[in-house]
Amino acid sequence: MVLVKERVCHRDEIWEGEKFFGYVSGKPVVLVNVEEDIKAFQGWCPHQDISFEDAELEGCTLSCMAHVWTFDMRTGKGINPKKTQLQEFPVEIDREGMVFVTLLEKETDKGE
Repeated sequence: MVLVKERVCHRDEIWEGEKFFGYVSGKPVVLVNVEEDIKAFQGWCPHQDISFEDAELEGCTLSCMAHVWTFDMRTGKGINPKKTQLQEFPVEIDREGMVFVTLLEKETDKGE
C-alpha cells in the first residue's frame, strides 16, 4: 500500500455550500465545503457505483442523481438509506490555498 497525495483544486473553487468533483491518482473524489470545512469523499454512490459528478448538494446533504440516495457530507453517513457510509479522505490546504487529498492506494492499482 502507498499513500498518494495530489493537488485537486484551489479552495476558492469550492465556495461554502458547494461541491467540486475531481480525481486523485485516477480515482474520483467529491469535495464539499460545508460549515466552512472542506472534506473529501469517494466520488461515487455505493449503491450502483454511480458518479457523484452530477450529484446535488443542498445544505449538508448530497443526493445521488440515479436513485436519490442521500448522505450527510459533514460525516459521510447515509441519510437514505441509513446503513451506508462514504469513505472519507484526508484533506490538507497549503498556504497558497491549494487543496490536497490523500488516498491509500494498493500497489497493484498503480497505472490503472
